[in-house]
Amino acid sequence: MRIFRLSGHAAGALWGQKSKAFLMMIGTAVGIMLLTAVVGLSQGVEQRIAQITSFFGPRSIIIFSGGGQLMGAGGRGQSFATLKVLDAEAIRDRLAEKAVVAWGFNSDNVPFKAGGAATQADVTCATPSYSEAFDWYVQNGDPIDVDDERSMARVCVLGATTAKNLFGDEDPVGQRIFLNRVSFMVKGVLAPKGTNAMGFDMDDRAWIPLSTGLSRVFHQNYIRFIRLKVREGYDTAKVADEAAQLLRERHHIGSGEEDDFRLRTPDFIAQRVRSMSRTTELVGAALAAVALIVGGVVLMNILLLSVSERVPEIGLKRALGARQKDIFTEFVAESVVVSLCGMAVGVVLGLIPVFVVPRVMPMMPMAVTWHTFAYAALFSTVVGLFFGVQPARRAARLDPVEALR
Repeated sequence: MRIFRLSGHAAGALWGQKSKAFLMMIGTAVGIMLLTAVVGLSQGVEQRIAQITSFFGPRSIIIFSGGGQLMGAGGRGQSFATLKVLDAEAIRDRLAEKAVVAWGFNSDNVPFKAGGAATQADVTCATPSYSEAFDWYVQNGDPIDVDDERSMARVCVLGATTAKNLFGDEDPVGQRIFLNRVSFMVKGVLAPKGTNAMGFDMDDRAWIPLSTGLSRVFHQNYIRFIRLKVREGYDTAKVADEAAQLLRERHHIGSGEEDDFRLRTPDFIAQRVRSMSRTTELVGAALAAVALIVGGVVLMNILLLSVSERVPEIGLKRALGARQKDIFTEFVAESVVVSLCGMAVGVVLGLIPVFVVPRVMPMMPMAVTWHTFAYAALFSTVVGLFFGVQPARRAARLDPVEALR
Protein backbone atom coordinates (compact mmCIF):
# COMPACT_ATOMS: atom_id res chain seq x y z
CA MET A 1 0.00 0.00 0.00
CA ARG A 2 2.89 2.32 0.77
CA ILE A 3 4.31 1.77 -2.71
CA PHE A 4 0.94 2.53 -4.34
CA ARG A 5 0.55 5.65 -2.22
CA LEU A 6 4.03 6.88 -3.12
CA SER A 7 3.36 6.13 -6.79
CA GLY A 8 0.20 8.22 -6.52
CA HIS A 9 2.22 11.08 -5.05
CA ALA A 10 4.70 10.70 -7.92
CA ALA A 11 1.93 10.84 -10.52
CA GLY A 12 0.50 13.95 -8.82
CA ALA A 13 3.90 15.62 -8.85
CA LEU A 14 4.30 14.89 -12.57
CA TRP A 15 0.82 16.25 -13.27
CA GLY A 16 1.81 19.44 -11.53
CA GLN A 17 4.77 19.92 -13.88
CA LYS A 18 3.35 18.77 -17.21
CA SER A 19 5.88 20.52 -19.43
CA LYS A 20 8.83 18.87 -17.69
CA ALA A 21 7.07 15.51 -17.70
CA PHE A 22 6.51 15.85 -21.45
CA LEU A 23 10.21 16.59 -22.06
CA MET A 24 11.16 13.58 -19.95
CA MET A 25 8.81 11.37 -21.98
CA ILE A 26 10.10 12.34 -25.42
CA GLY A 27 13.37 10.41 -25.36
CA THR A 28 11.77 7.26 -23.98
CA ALA A 29 8.92 7.50 -26.49
CA VAL A 30 11.32 7.76 -29.43
CA GLY A 31 13.40 4.84 -28.19
CA ILE A 32 10.36 2.64 -27.59
CA MET A 33 8.94 3.61 -31.00
CA LEU A 34 12.13 2.37 -32.70
CA LEU A 35 12.24 -0.70 -30.46
CA THR A 36 8.62 -1.54 -31.33
CA ALA A 37 9.40 -1.33 -35.06
CA VAL A 38 12.52 -3.50 -34.65
CA VAL A 39 10.69 -6.13 -32.62
CA GLY A 40 7.84 -6.03 -35.14
CA LEU A 41 10.30 -6.67 -37.98
CA SER A 42 12.01 -9.49 -36.07
CA GLN A 43 8.71 -11.21 -35.27
CA GLY A 44 7.49 -10.68 -38.82
CA VAL A 45 10.62 -12.35 -40.19
CA GLU A 46 10.14 -15.34 -37.89
CA GLN A 47 6.51 -15.68 -38.96
CA ARG A 48 7.51 -15.43 -42.61
CA ILE A 49 10.15 -18.13 -42.07
CA ALA A 50 7.54 -20.37 -40.42
CA GLN A 51 5.18 -19.82 -43.39
CA ILE A 52 7.89 -20.55 -45.95
CA THR A 53 9.09 -23.63 -44.06
CA SER A 54 5.54 -24.95 -43.75
CA PHE A 55 4.86 -24.31 -47.44
CA PHE A 56 8.24 -25.63 -48.59
CA GLY A 57 8.08 -28.67 -46.33
CA PRO A 58 10.16 -29.06 -43.15
CA ARG A 59 11.78 -32.27 -44.46
CA SER A 60 12.12 -31.23 -48.09
CA ILE A 61 15.11 -30.60 -50.32
CA ILE A 62 15.00 -29.06 -53.78
CA ILE A 63 17.83 -28.93 -56.30
CA PHE A 64 17.68 -26.37 -59.11
CA SER A 65 19.71 -26.40 -62.30
CA GLY A 66 22.25 -23.63 -62.73
CA GLY A 67 24.85 -22.76 -60.10
CA GLY A 68 26.15 -19.72 -58.31
CA GLN A 69 24.50 -17.40 -55.84
CA LEU A 70 23.69 -14.61 -58.28
CA MET A 71 24.11 -16.48 -61.56
CA GLY A 72 26.81 -14.01 -62.55
CA ALA A 73 28.32 -13.54 -65.97
CA GLY A 74 31.01 -16.02 -66.89
CA GLY A 75 29.98 -18.54 -64.24
CA ARG A 76 28.67 -22.05 -64.70
CA GLY A 77 25.33 -20.80 -63.40
CA GLN A 78 24.61 -19.14 -66.76
CA SER A 79 23.24 -22.43 -68.11
CA PHE A 80 19.95 -23.90 -66.96
CA ALA A 81 20.57 -27.18 -68.85
CA THR A 82 22.81 -28.64 -66.14
CA LEU A 83 20.39 -31.23 -64.76
CA LYS A 84 19.39 -34.27 -66.77
CA VAL A 85 16.85 -37.01 -66.22
CA LEU A 86 19.72 -39.44 -65.64
CA ASP A 87 20.94 -37.25 -62.74
CA ALA A 88 17.53 -37.46 -61.08
CA GLU A 89 17.31 -41.21 -61.65
CA ALA A 90 20.75 -41.67 -60.09
CA ILE A 91 19.67 -39.73 -56.99
CA ARG A 92 16.45 -41.77 -56.79
CA ASP A 93 18.36 -45.05 -57.06
CA ARG A 94 20.93 -43.99 -54.45
CA LEU A 95 18.50 -42.45 -51.95
CA ALA A 96 15.26 -44.37 -52.57
CA GLU A 97 15.30 -45.73 -49.01
CA LYS A 98 15.81 -42.28 -47.48
CA ALA A 99 13.64 -39.98 -49.60
CA VAL A 100 10.84 -39.72 -52.13
CA VAL A 101 12.31 -38.19 -55.29
CA ALA A 102 10.47 -36.32 -58.05
CA TRP A 103 11.86 -34.26 -60.90
CA GLY A 104 10.79 -32.10 -63.80
CA PHE A 105 10.57 -28.48 -64.92
CA ASN A 106 8.13 -25.57 -64.91
CA SER A 107 7.03 -23.36 -67.78
CA ASP A 108 5.36 -20.03 -67.02
CA ASN A 109 2.36 -18.34 -68.66
CA VAL A 110 1.46 -21.15 -71.05
CA PRO A 111 -1.75 -20.55 -73.04
CA PHE A 112 -4.76 -22.79 -72.25
CA LYS A 113 -8.04 -23.07 -74.11
CA ALA A 114 -11.23 -25.01 -73.43
CA GLY A 115 -14.26 -24.31 -75.59
CA GLY A 116 -14.72 -20.56 -75.60
CA ALA A 117 -12.63 -19.99 -72.44
CA ALA A 118 -8.95 -19.15 -72.52
CA THR A 119 -6.36 -18.37 -69.88
CA GLN A 120 -2.66 -18.51 -69.14
CA ALA A 121 -1.16 -20.63 -66.37
CA ASP A 122 2.07 -22.28 -65.28
CA VAL A 123 2.74 -25.85 -66.34
CA THR A 124 4.64 -28.35 -64.21
CA CYS A 125 6.07 -31.28 -66.14
CA ALA A 126 6.93 -33.87 -63.51
CA THR A 127 7.13 -37.56 -62.69
CA PRO A 128 4.26 -39.46 -61.02
CA SER A 129 5.96 -39.07 -57.60
CA TYR A 130 5.29 -35.30 -57.80
CA SER A 131 2.22 -35.50 -55.55
CA GLU A 132 3.99 -37.36 -52.75
CA ALA A 133 7.20 -35.33 -52.97
CA PHE A 134 5.31 -32.01 -52.81
CA ASP A 135 2.51 -33.18 -50.49
CA TRP A 136 0.06 -32.01 -53.11
CA TYR A 137 -2.59 -34.54 -53.98
CA VAL A 138 -5.49 -34.80 -56.41
CA GLN A 139 -8.83 -33.84 -54.91
CA ASN A 140 -11.04 -34.81 -57.83
CA GLY A 141 -10.27 -37.48 -60.44
CA ASP A 142 -6.99 -39.34 -60.73
CA PRO A 143 -3.30 -38.35 -60.59
CA ILE A 144 -0.78 -38.91 -63.35
CA ASP A 145 0.58 -42.44 -63.06
CA VAL A 146 3.48 -44.55 -64.31
CA ASP A 147 1.59 -45.65 -67.43
CA ASP A 148 0.97 -42.01 -68.39
CA GLU A 149 4.67 -41.27 -68.00
CA ARG A 150 5.76 -44.35 -69.93
CA SER A 151 3.40 -43.76 -72.85
CA MET A 152 3.90 -39.96 -73.04
CA ALA A 153 0.16 -39.61 -72.57
CA ARG A 154 -1.51 -36.29 -73.33
CA VAL A 155 -3.29 -36.06 -69.99
CA CYS A 156 -3.15 -33.33 -67.36
CA VAL A 157 -4.17 -32.49 -63.81
CA LEU A 158 -5.38 -28.93 -63.34
CA GLY A 159 -4.91 -26.62 -60.39
CA ALA A 160 -8.08 -25.31 -58.77
CA THR A 161 -7.73 -21.78 -60.21
CA THR A 162 -6.99 -22.99 -63.75
CA ALA A 163 -9.96 -25.39 -63.61
CA LYS A 164 -12.19 -22.53 -62.45
CA ASN A 165 -10.96 -20.21 -65.20
CA LEU A 166 -11.56 -22.79 -67.93
CA PHE A 167 -14.70 -24.59 -66.77
CA GLY A 168 -16.33 -22.43 -64.10
CA ASP A 169 -18.48 -24.67 -61.88
CA GLU A 170 -18.51 -27.51 -64.41
CA ASP A 171 -16.59 -30.72 -63.61
CA PRO A 172 -13.45 -30.64 -65.81
CA VAL A 173 -12.53 -34.33 -65.39
CA GLY A 174 -12.72 -36.09 -68.76
CA GLN A 175 -12.92 -32.81 -70.69
CA ARG A 176 -10.57 -31.84 -73.51
CA ILE A 177 -8.39 -28.73 -73.40
CA PHE A 178 -5.63 -27.26 -75.54
CA LEU A 179 -2.35 -26.63 -73.75
CA ASN A 180 0.11 -24.69 -75.87
CA ARG A 181 -2.06 -25.77 -78.86
CA VAL A 182 -1.66 -29.47 -77.98
CA SER A 183 -4.81 -31.41 -77.08
CA PHE A 184 -4.95 -32.86 -73.55
CA MET A 185 -7.56 -34.72 -71.54
CA VAL A 186 -8.16 -33.52 -67.98
CA LYS A 187 -7.56 -36.44 -65.66
CA GLY A 188 -7.98 -34.71 -62.28
CA VAL A 189 -7.93 -31.53 -60.23
CA LEU A 190 -5.37 -30.79 -57.52
CA ALA A 191 -6.45 -29.86 -54.00
CA PRO A 192 -6.37 -26.08 -53.46
CA LYS A 193 -3.01 -24.85 -52.20
CA GLY A 194 -3.67 -21.10 -51.93
CA THR A 195 -1.04 -18.40 -52.21
CA ASN A 196 2.58 -18.85 -51.19
CA ALA A 197 4.59 -16.55 -48.89
CA MET A 198 5.36 -14.30 -51.87
CA GLY A 199 1.69 -13.83 -52.71
CA PHE A 200 1.60 -16.00 -55.87
CA ASP A 201 -1.44 -18.18 -56.59
CA MET A 202 -0.14 -21.76 -56.51
CA ASP A 203 -3.41 -23.14 -57.92
CA ASP A 204 -3.03 -21.37 -61.25
CA ARG A 205 -1.18 -24.25 -62.91
CA ALA A 206 -1.43 -27.67 -64.56
CA TRP A 207 0.58 -30.86 -64.10
CA ILE A 208 1.44 -33.05 -67.10
CA PRO A 209 3.71 -36.12 -67.46
CA LEU A 210 7.39 -35.20 -67.71
CA SER A 211 7.92 -37.36 -70.80
CA THR A 212 5.03 -35.60 -72.54
CA GLY A 213 6.38 -32.18 -71.65
CA LEU A 214 9.90 -33.02 -72.82
CA SER A 215 8.99 -34.63 -76.15
CA ARG A 216 5.55 -33.44 -77.23
CA VAL A 217 5.07 -29.94 -75.86
CA PHE A 218 8.28 -28.07 -74.98
CA HIS A 219 10.86 -30.14 -76.90
CA GLN A 220 13.81 -30.02 -74.50
CA ASN A 221 16.17 -32.60 -73.02
CA TYR A 222 16.88 -31.24 -69.54
CA ILE A 223 15.04 -30.71 -66.27
CA ARG A 224 15.03 -27.73 -63.94
CA PHE A 225 14.44 -29.24 -60.49
CA ILE A 226 14.80 -32.37 -58.40
CA ARG A 227 12.64 -32.55 -55.28
CA LEU A 228 13.39 -34.84 -52.32
CA LYS A 229 11.05 -35.45 -49.41
CA VAL A 230 13.15 -37.04 -46.67
CA ARG A 231 11.52 -39.96 -44.91
CA GLU A 232 11.07 -40.02 -41.14
CA GLY A 233 14.12 -41.24 -39.26
CA TYR A 234 16.68 -39.72 -41.64
CA ASP A 235 18.56 -36.45 -41.24
CA THR A 236 17.62 -33.88 -43.90
CA ALA A 237 21.06 -32.22 -43.89
CA LYS A 238 22.88 -35.52 -44.40
CA VAL A 239 20.56 -36.56 -47.23
CA ALA A 240 21.13 -33.16 -48.86
CA ASP A 241 24.91 -33.63 -48.60
CA GLU A 242 24.66 -37.09 -50.19
CA ALA A 243 22.60 -35.77 -53.10
CA ALA A 244 24.97 -32.85 -53.66
CA GLN A 245 28.04 -35.09 -53.54
CA LEU A 246 26.49 -37.50 -56.06
CA LEU A 247 25.79 -34.64 -58.48
CA ARG A 248 29.34 -33.31 -58.09
CA GLU A 249 30.70 -36.75 -58.97
CA ARG A 250 28.42 -37.10 -61.99
CA HIS A 251 29.22 -33.58 -63.24
CA HIS A 252 32.96 -33.94 -62.55
CA ILE A 253 33.08 -30.90 -60.27
CA GLY A 254 36.36 -30.78 -58.42
CA SER A 255 37.09 -29.49 -54.94
CA GLY A 256 36.90 -25.69 -54.83
CA GLU A 257 35.00 -25.45 -58.13
CA GLU A 258 31.58 -23.83 -58.28
CA ASP A 259 28.58 -26.16 -58.40
CA ASP A 260 26.42 -26.07 -61.51
CA PHE A 261 23.31 -26.59 -59.40
CA ARG A 262 21.70 -24.95 -56.35
CA LEU A 263 20.51 -26.99 -53.38
CA ARG A 264 17.92 -25.51 -51.04
CA THR A 265 16.68 -26.75 -47.67
CA PRO A 266 14.36 -25.13 -45.09
CA ASP A 267 17.40 -24.20 -42.96
CA PHE A 268 19.09 -22.51 -45.91
CA ILE A 269 15.96 -20.50 -46.70
CA ALA A 270 15.58 -19.47 -43.05
CA GLN A 271 19.19 -18.25 -42.93
CA ARG A 272 18.76 -16.25 -46.13
CA VAL A 273 15.57 -14.58 -44.94
CA ARG A 274 17.17 -13.70 -41.59
CA SER A 275 20.32 -12.35 -43.27
CA MET A 276 18.23 -10.05 -45.47
CA SER A 277 16.70 -8.36 -42.42
CA ARG A 278 19.67 -8.55 -40.05
CA THR A 279 21.22 -5.21 -41.06
CA THR A 280 17.92 -3.36 -40.67
CA GLU A 281 17.36 -4.97 -37.29
CA LEU A 282 20.87 -4.09 -36.06
CA VAL A 283 20.62 -0.48 -37.20
CA GLY A 284 17.16 -0.13 -35.68
CA ALA A 285 18.26 -1.70 -32.41
CA ALA A 286 21.30 0.59 -32.23
CA LEU A 287 19.16 3.68 -32.85
CA ALA A 288 16.64 2.52 -30.24
CA ALA A 289 19.44 1.99 -27.69
CA VAL A 290 20.89 5.43 -28.37
CA ALA A 291 17.46 7.06 -28.11
CA LEU A 292 16.72 5.30 -24.82
CA ILE A 293 20.08 6.31 -23.34
CA VAL A 294 19.69 9.92 -24.46
CA GLY A 295 16.12 9.93 -23.17
CA GLY A 296 17.32 8.51 -19.86
CA VAL A 297 20.00 11.21 -19.52
CA VAL A 298 17.42 13.93 -20.26
CA LEU A 299 15.04 12.37 -17.73
CA MET A 300 17.77 12.26 -15.08
CA ASN A 301 18.82 15.87 -15.59
CA ILE A 302 15.26 17.19 -15.48
CA LEU A 303 14.60 15.20 -12.32
CA LEU A 304 17.77 16.66 -10.75
CA LEU A 305 16.48 20.13 -11.61
CA SER A 306 13.13 19.17 -10.13
CA VAL A 307 14.83 18.10 -6.90
CA SER A 308 16.47 21.51 -6.62
CA GLU A 309 13.11 23.26 -7.13
CA ARG A 310 11.27 21.04 -4.63
CA VAL A 311 13.69 21.30 -1.71
CA PRO A 312 11.09 22.95 0.61
CA GLU A 313 8.53 20.27 -0.25
CA ILE A 314 11.05 17.52 0.50
CA GLY A 315 12.02 19.18 3.79
CA LEU A 316 8.36 19.46 4.84
CA LYS A 317 7.73 15.79 4.09
CA ARG A 318 10.77 14.78 6.09
CA ALA A 319 9.69 16.98 8.97
CA LEU A 320 6.25 15.29 8.95
CA GLY A 321 7.78 11.84 9.27
CA ALA A 322 8.77 10.75 5.76
CA ARG A 323 11.86 8.56 5.78
CA GLN A 324 14.78 8.73 3.38
CA LYS A 325 13.50 5.50 1.88
CA ASP A 326 10.10 7.10 1.21
CA ILE A 327 11.61 10.11 -0.56
CA PHE A 328 13.91 7.84 -2.58
CA THR A 329 11.01 5.58 -3.60
CA GLU A 330 8.82 8.52 -4.59
CA PHE A 331 11.39 10.00 -6.96
CA VAL A 332 12.25 6.60 -8.45
CA ALA A 333 8.50 6.06 -8.93
CA GLU A 334 8.28 9.42 -10.74
CA SER A 335 11.06 8.30 -13.06
CA VAL A 336 9.41 4.93 -13.74
CA VAL A 337 5.95 6.43 -14.22
CA VAL A 338 7.15 8.99 -16.74
CA SER A 339 9.10 6.23 -18.57
CA LEU A 340 6.01 4.05 -18.73
CA CYS A 341 3.99 6.99 -20.08
CA GLY A 342 6.69 7.47 -22.71
CA MET A 343 6.44 3.74 -23.42
CA ALA A 344 2.70 4.02 -24.10
CA VAL A 345 3.25 6.88 -26.54
CA GLY A 346 6.21 5.08 -28.15
CA VAL A 347 4.29 1.82 -28.64
CA VAL A 348 1.40 3.65 -30.32
CA LEU A 349 3.81 5.47 -32.65
CA GLY A 350 5.82 2.29 -33.27
CA LEU A 351 2.74 0.31 -34.28
CA ILE A 352 2.10 2.71 -37.17
CA PRO A 353 5.02 1.41 -39.33
CA VAL A 354 4.29 -2.16 -38.17
CA PHE A 355 0.85 -1.97 -39.79
CA VAL A 356 1.67 0.40 -42.67
CA VAL A 357 5.00 -0.92 -44.00
CA PRO A 358 3.75 -4.43 -45.00
CA ARG A 359 0.94 -2.82 -47.00
CA VAL A 360 3.35 -0.53 -48.85
CA MET A 361 6.22 -3.05 -49.05
CA PRO A 362 4.86 -6.63 -48.98
CA MET A 363 8.42 -8.00 -49.02
CA MET A 364 9.05 -6.43 -45.59
CA PRO A 365 7.24 -8.66 -43.07
CA MET A 366 6.23 -7.12 -39.74
CA ALA A 367 4.02 -8.46 -36.96
CA VAL A 368 2.67 -7.62 -33.52
CA THR A 369 3.06 -10.20 -30.77
CA TRP A 370 3.26 -10.16 -26.99
CA HIS A 371 7.03 -9.69 -27.36
CA THR A 372 6.38 -6.14 -28.58
CA PHE A 373 4.70 -5.06 -25.34
CA ALA A 374 6.96 -7.16 -23.09
CA TYR A 375 10.17 -5.62 -24.46
CA ALA A 376 8.67 -2.11 -24.36
CA ALA A 377 7.64 -2.49 -20.71
CA LEU A 378 10.97 -4.05 -19.74
CA PHE A 379 13.23 -1.44 -21.34
CA SER A 380 11.16 1.55 -20.30
CA THR A 381 11.11 0.29 -16.70
CA VAL A 382 14.88 -0.29 -16.77
CA VAL A 383 15.46 3.24 -18.09
CA GLY A 384 13.24 4.71 -15.40
CA LEU A 385 14.90 2.74 -12.62
CA PHE A 386 18.48 3.27 -13.77
CA PHE A 387 18.32 6.98 -14.55
CA GLY A 388 16.02 7.78 -11.65
CA VAL A 389 18.39 6.52 -8.96
CA GLN A 390 20.72 9.52 -8.88
CA PRO A 391 17.99 12.21 -8.52
CA ALA A 392 16.18 10.05 -5.96
CA ARG A 393 19.36 9.58 -3.96
CA ARG A 394 20.06 13.31 -3.94
CA ALA A 395 16.51 14.06 -2.80
CA ALA A 396 16.64 11.43 -0.05
CA ARG A 397 19.94 12.75 1.33
CA LEU A 398 18.69 16.31 1.81
CA ASP A 399 18.90 17.42 5.46
CA PRO A 400 15.33 18.22 6.55
CA VAL A 401 16.39 21.24 8.67
CA GLU A 402 18.43 22.75 5.85
CA ALA A 403 15.66 21.97 3.38
CA LEU A 404 13.07 23.81 5.50
CA ARG A 405 15.28 26.89 5.68
